[in-house]
Amino acid sequence: MITVFTPTYNRADKLERLFSSLMKQSDPDFEWLVIDDGSADHTEQLITRLSKGAHFPVRYYRQENGGKHRAYNRALEIAAGEWFFCVDSDDRLAGNALKTLRAYLENCDAQIVAAYKSDANGTMLSGAFPSGVRRGSLYDLEHRCRCTGEFTLVFQTAYASRFPFPTFEGERFMTESVVYDRMAKDETAGFLPAVITVCEYQADGLTGNIQKSMKENPAGFCLYFMQRIDLQETGLKRWITAGKYHAFRFFAGAQKSVYKGTHTVPVLLAKPLGVVFRFYYRFFRGF
Repeated sequence: MITVFTPTYNRADKLERLFSSLMKQSDPDFEWLVIDDGSADHTEQLITRLSKGAHFPVRYYRQENGGKHRAYNRALEIAAGEWFFCVDSDDRLAGNALKTLRAYLENCDAQIVAAYKSDANGTMLSGAFPSGVRRGSLYDLEHRCRCTGEFTLVFQTAYASRFPFPTFEGERFMTESVVYDRMAKDETAGFLPAVITVCEYQADGLTGNIQKSMKENPAGFCLYFMQRIDLQETGLKRWITAGKYHAFRFFAGAQKSVYKGTHTVPVLLAKPLGVVFRFYYRFFRGF
């Protein structure tokens, strides 16, 4: 079974479109797991109504508003599927996406699968996988293969459960790269060159509010930049990343992350750059 997980917050007006795409799937062996992150609209009533006509299991859970990353952690704890992937409330599945995915999974020995995303007009949101390359780490996919964009990521549930999102008190956002970078040290992904998810980004979505997220979640971004230091392939990139780490270390205060990697000298030398970044974020970005 595959678990299709949807975190949602006040998106009752979008969920029916996603549900319709699930109903059109020709492969019936999946569940729809909805984690409601404290919505104040009629999400619960909508899911109750939709589930009555579904030909697949629909499970709905409500939690206090804490952010998508906390909803993700809870979903991994209760998912019934062997495989797990997230479809946001403003997205939908492509036609026969689950059939295409299952056919690939039957012959794949990886614990992560990366596939394509497109927008509603059919424009690709994912860069094409390098010719002849069938697998690689998620970090290498972007930074060494130069394959940029957004991808549908499917995980073996047991594997993904080993990498829960870190949480910080008072912060409601954690970039997914924090988890994916940790996975990059441990596992490579299989590349499925097919569109699985169709996206329609909302003006109030996380993608369109990254600056606000950085300002309101400094501890999470401090951790993100700290982890990225050892992943950089050049000294210059490592120094710049370390500078951003120092800036967000200041913004994070008592919840700051402490670097314990293998490049302590470059990190120390980046402290003055951290002051520059701190000035930039405070006076030009309104931190």
